[in-house]
Parts: sequence; structure tokens; C-alpha cells
Amino acid sequence: MAATPTALSASNPGTDDSSPTPECVVLAPSFEKSSVSRSFSSTSSRLASSGSTVESIERSPWRAFALLSLAYLAIVTTLSHYKLLWLDELITFHIAQLGSVTAIWNALAHAADPNPPLTHFAVLASMRLFGSSELALRLPSILGYWTALLSLFLFLRRYVPVTWAVTGVLFSMANAAFDYSYESRSYAMMYGFTMLALLCWREAIDPLASIARHRLALCGMTLALALGVSTNYFAVLAFLPIAGGEVARTFFRWRRGAAKEIDLSIWLALTIAITPLLAFHPLIERSIAQFAPHAWNKVSLDQVCDAYLQMVEVILFPTLALLLLAGYLAVVSRHESKMPQRPQWIKRLVQHHGEEVLERHEAVAVFLLMAYPFLGYLVARLHGGMLSPRFVIPVCLGFSIAGTLAAFRIFGRLQHAGAISLALVACVFMGRVATVAHDYREQRQTFAQVLNDLPQAAAGLPHADKPIVVADPLMVLTLQHYAPPAVASRIVFPVDFPAIRSLRGEDSPEENLWAGRNTIYHLPIVPLADLQKNTADYVILASDNNWLVRDLATHSYPINRLPFRFPTETIEGFTPLNHADPVLYLSAGDRAARTNRCPEPTRFLARANLPDAPMRRFPSSIAHR
Repeated sequence: MAATPTALSASNPGTDDSSPTPECVVLAPSFEKSSVSRSFSSTSSRLASSGSTVESIERSPWRAFALLSLAYLAIVTTLSHYKLLWLDELITFHIAQLGSVTAIWNALAHAADPNPPLTHFAVLASMRLFGSSELALRLPSILGYWTALLSLFLFLRRYVPVTWAVTGVLFSMANAAFDYSYESRSYAMMYGFTMLALLCWREAIDPLASIARHRLALCGMTLALALGVSTNYFAVLAFLPIAGGEVARTFFRWRRGAAKEIDLSIWLALTIAITPLLAFHPLIERSIAQFAPHAWNKVSLDQVCDAYLQMVEVILFPTLALLLLAGYLAVVSRHESKMPQRPQWIKRLVQHHGEEVLERHEAVAVFLLMAYPFLGYLVARLHGGMLSPRFVIPVCLGFSIAGTLAAFRIFGRLQHAGAISLALVACVFMGRVATVAHDYREQRQTFAQVLNDLPQAAAGLPHADKPIVVADPLMVLTLQHYAPPAVASRIVFPVDFPAIRSLRGEDSPEENLWAGRNTIYHLPIVPLADLQKNTADYVILASDNNWLVRDLATHSYPINRLPFRFPTETIEGFTPLNHADPVLYLSAGDRAARTNRCPEPTRFLARANLPDAPMRRFPSSIAHR
């Protein structure tokens, strides 16, 4: 469990389509009657002659995806090696370590984690098979994200050649959603189930599907949606693209005069899939009651903007540019006679501009996937009161699908376009991976320095077994997990909820830890009054002007900053280990020898530190430091 400091340094029965053929026929390997299908076939032939690599991909699609999968596993294994387990992952680990379904459920019933239990069950199973290494804890997420890659590949293959489908999968990996593929939380599994559900819906409504294939796809969609909401409550958003696409399909079929307007089998499957939320209702309400009042992620439109800028990230603006260009070319091609004066490159693109590859109801589903942050905002406003960009990471799937199809429509008929796109996207992805690996390596080195300096900081205390008080919840579980036993056994985590809420503005991680005290976490989690009452001198590990230092200052306890310096802005990052750069202090409790210092410290009261204690006012000079 603990690591040493040295180790750290390194004919469809459900659709009855008797109506005329739709404007855009969905492509299948054995169906090449439409102009879109002929374009697809000719483009594939052109790609096959553009180079040996592309030819190999086109001839062996599954070998290409297998190689991509091996590269994915190698990359996430390497990144997992550099990335330390942080607070959120260690919450999952400690709850899974309870070892039984009943114990895990009881922990969640007491709001130890505001998530449904499937992730914890999956991590428990992985631990029993492979131990408690970092990679073993992250294996369910790695497999969940790979499920999304496979589903996306199968989805794109219906519309574009294999080279472009592989490019689309790589495109989906070049954003911040990829960083959750090796994090032991619910997001990667939710991501995978969302894409799998969309794929199964598309298969279920395929007019060429056999009865057996239609039923299998319905079962897959139902299972994927049900597992999604059992992994993360925000996976309920995965129902909306499918429901919206189905409403659009019903409307367009009705306009075409189809004999059967509503596909009841899809709506029955959606109804069955959402039933797990009934079992989770008590967990949901308890979590909302405990976390929402002082949550760090209260609902705001800023969270919507952050979801696009921080999650879609690198592929956001290229995708928007591709969509705008595709739309412009579509308008120009339809009004060519009215727009004779155009640049030569526009004329060339118009000549090679392909037809639409998505049917209108499919386009509606993809658009709603791209609108995930706005849908999440509406759901959180209606019920929950909390929203974070990572809750809506399937938005990256929508942009990946739209960007790939738009690029293929614009450039797909140009020679070597597939090979060039694949190479370009691969370079962007690997550049991002290198940057992330560098950041995690620096974070790991800084943490190792903190761990090595702690014994030296405590060496000046009268007794070697004095407490090490960790005031930052982002640091405490990681420090305990990796520290040698001599250090880990001395760690104490104090709480003063009114002070935390007033001085930091939120208390979500403290609520997590407080709910699991004495049962889930194996370290003292105590009211600040109990710490002060039972200790003399101690070391504080926190950040500059943290809540504990300011709280002690208001009660006139001595605070001395120690002259230890750590590399700045390296321990925070995408998954922070501290709210700011780490700082070491010396302080003293009520058992310390007193001098003639004035004023005398004002003692804390334990009941005033608890979650239900009334808010306290702090002097403006303290509260705004």
C-alpha cells in the first residue's frame, strides 16, 4: 500500500419503413445503391491507392483498430505510472476496499461519495483480480474508455472509409476527456456507455437489420443506458440524444407518410433503462442534501463554457471551423449559378464537396450530444444544484463525430486527404500526451520533495511522534497513501466547517472525508477543537494563507512559517494534489508550554466545528487575505 519516497521520484421489425427511400440512405457494407454509397465506394478505392499505410488500413480495418488499441493501452499505462492517485480516486479506492456490496452501499447511503455504486463494484472486482496497484484501480476506467473508442469506430465506419474512422477515433482522444481514461472514477465508464448506447440505437433503427440484430441492439442500448446511470447520475443525459433523435425520426417518417409513426420498442427500452434511478433515489437525495449547500461546483453558465473550453479543448475550434466551412460549401454548391465569383480554392473544394452522410434524425442526436453542457445545465438547475465540466465529457464524442464527418465531406474526395488527416491528428494527439506526461512527472517530483522534507520539518519538535496536520483535503489521502508508515501514522486531518465555508467558499471534500471518518478512512478526522485540546506543538502542511492558518490566527494561536520551498504551480494541475503551492508551518495546541505572549489564545469549541454549526463571521483582514 505505502510507497517509499525514493519510489516516487521516478428489414427492421421495429421500424416498418414502407415509405419512400430517405434522402440520405444509411450505409452498410452490402448496400451500395445510393449516390452517397457510390461516393463512399469510390473514395475508399482512391484512399487504397494513396499509400501503403492507408491501403493496409482499408484492407484490414480490425487490424488497424487493434494496433490503435495497443497504442492506447501503452499510452494510458505510461501515463498511469506517472500520475499519482489523488483525492477523488482514493475516495473510490477506500470505499471499494470495504470489500462487500452491502458495505459499499451503506457508505454511499451515508454520502461518503455522491456517485452510484457501479464504479466502486468494478474497482473492487479489479482489486481482487489484480491487487491494489494504481493500474489495477484504474483498469475499469481504461476499459470503459476503450469501449467508447470501439463504439465510435463502429459508428463512424457506417459513413466513412476505415482510414477516416481511425482518424475520428484519434480525434476523439485529442481532448481532456482522454485524461479520465486512466482515472479511477466514474467518468470514463460513463463515457463508454454513452457511446455504446448511441451505437446500439443506430443499429436498432437500421432499416436493413434482421429481427435478431434489431433485438440484440435494443438489449445493448437498454443495458448501456442502465449501466451508465449506475455509474454516474449525469449519465441520464445519454437518454436525451437518443430520445431527441427518435422524436426527429418519428416526425420525418410521419412527413413521408410512413404507415407506422412511433417505434414503441425504442421508447420501451428507454423506460426500462432508466429504472435503476428509482433504486438510487435515496442516495441521490442524501448526496444533494449534504453536498449542494456549500458545493464547489454550483450550477452556472460558467460551467457550460468551461465544459467546452476545458473538456473539448484542442478539438473545439477546429471542429467548429470544419462545420462552418462544410455549411458554407453546402450553400455555395446549391447556389453556384448565383455566386460566379469565388476564389479558386473554394471552387476546388466545391467540386470535391461530398453529400450529407447522416440522416436528419441522426444529425439531431449528434447535435444534442454536442449540446451536452447545456442539457447538463438544465438538468442540474431542475434538480441537483451541482455541475462540473467532467460531468458532461460525452460532449467530446459529439464533436468528434461532427468534426470527422465534416472533414470527410469537405476533403474526402481529395487524393491523400485521409492519410494527411490521420497523420495530422496523430501528431496533435501525441503532442498533447507528451505535455500531460511532463506535467504529471513534475507533479510527482514535487510531491516526492514534500514527502522527503516533512521529517526534516518535524525534526525541530520536542518529540518525534508529534502530529503532522494536513489542512488541505486534496493532499491528505495522497500523502497517507504514499508516505512511509512512520509518517503516515502521524497524519491528522482537522475540520472546522464554518471556517472552511467562510474562508475557502466550499466544503465538498471535507464533507466526503467527514462522512467516512472512523469507518472508511484510516486516519484521524477530527474537529479542530479536539486537535488543539490534545496536542502541543505540530507541523502544518497546507498552502499559503489556508483556512487553518487564518482560523488559528483569529484565535491567537502561534503560527510560524518554515523556510521550505517547493517548485511553484506543479502540484496543482488537472488533478490537483493541493489547492495551491504547498507550505509548511509550525503551530501549537493547548498543551504547549505558554510564554508571556499576549493575548492568550481563545480555545475552540468542538460543537462549533461540526457541519451543522452556524456560520461565523471573520474579520475582513483575515477573510480576504
